[in-house]
Amino acid sequence: MPRERAAQRRRRRWAVLSAVPALLLSVAACGAGDGAPLWTLDGRAISGGDFLKPRIWAAGPTLAITRATEVTGYDAATGERRWSVPLSGRVCAASPRADGDRVAVQFGPSRQRCDRIAAVDLKSGRKLWEQPMPSAERVREGQVVISGGVVVVDESYTTAAFRLADGRPLWNRAGRGADCAMKGLAGGPALVAGFSCDGDAGKARRVDGIDPDSGRSLWSYVAPPGYSVAMMPSSRPVVLGLKRGSREERTRYVVLDESGAQVTTIDVTGRFSVRCYQDPNRCNNVVVSDDSLYIRTSTGPVKDEKERTFAPIVSFDLATGRARWRTENPDGNHLFPIGMDGGRLIAAQPKTGRYKNRGRRPRLVSVDPASGRTSVMWDFSRKADFALRSGSDRLYAHGRLFLIKQLVSGNEDRVFSAFGKPAE
Repeated sequence: MPRERAAQRRRRRWAVLSAVPALLLSVAACGAGDGAPLWTLDGRAISGGDFLKPRIWAAGPTLAITRATEVTGYDAATGERRWSVPLSGRVCAASPRADGDRVAVQFGPSRQRCDRIAAVDLKSGRKLWEQPMPSAERVREGQVVISGGVVVVDESYTTAAFRLADGRPLWNRAGRGADCAMKGLAGGPALVAGFSCDGDAGKARRVDGIDPDSGRSLWSYVAPPGYSVAMMPSSRPVVLGLKRGSREERTRYVVLDESGAQVTTIDVTGRFSVRCYQDPNRCNNVVVSDDSLYIRTSTGPVKDEKERTFAPIVSFDLATGRARWRTENPDGNHLFPIGMDGGRLIAAQPKTGRYKNRGRRPRLVSVDPASGRTSVMWDFSRKADFALRSGSDRLYAHGRLFLIKQLVSGNEDRVFSAFGKPAE
């Protein structure tokens, strides 16, 4: 009998201990009422202990994330895992945008051997197809985009295209030894490619519109002398960000029509430049709509009644290049444009105050595209501030904001956070 009672006590202790993780998770979720995250992930959960440049996509109630060797779908509200698509290697790159519910992922034995490409359906949580890269040489980590139902992968030695529906190879273009090699892609409604030619010192100075099905160039645009292409935030309308020399505080945005002819230019100066991370369309603080360019800029910095200087969001007309309006930032702090949501622009605003428990917390703001008037949506916990200010990828979808580090290692406590409107 004493042995049975001791065994019962041990079983009760194990039951209590096993319930602790679930209890902690529920407590974290309940904290969302004060602006805390709905759910989070640490670096090891995403990268598996190595370095990874993850991608995230929202597909209805699902938030999908590239992890070390798989694509995983989570319940966007709770973080509960819904499905997982295993891959036969480490993730190297993935398309920034989905085509419907389909995305493309490049992977392989290592970041120096990324020799496979696959398409994944985010709605069903299954792999549609997998193909080898056509290059016989070592295939490195590249850039993946989708345009016109075609997956295009551009890496050091080759550019290859596959049909999204079934993975059939369509065309490939060798980069080694060519007079002009592709350097940067923009997908989406159209396919646009930067080119670096002999004498360009490795910088892209030419941009071509590309037929996704054949790889044929449809038109070409050459940057003015002294300028190179640093950003391609939109393929339709075509919007390019040009840099002159190494002076990051000066940017020229060029708007092209569908034939590649220049429509207008927008020159922006100031300390706060748009930041792109190893990808000409993976850029923060710039949003392009059908008729407007929205950027965070210090052009004409605004001072409030307390003489605090902050950077507004400026709206430019893509047809004329003229500035339409500048935001009057609530409570005098910077605004970071994130993306369009229906008929409004979504932006994030960092906290005020230098110390941990002083000042206003960071928050989400909507901006009227017609007038520039701002409306506060909700506050975040103070721990969200660094992710909002830094180089995190920011995605707003279905009433939630998702933040993920652009480069993740396995020893970080929090690299991804999901936020929703706090309970009233």
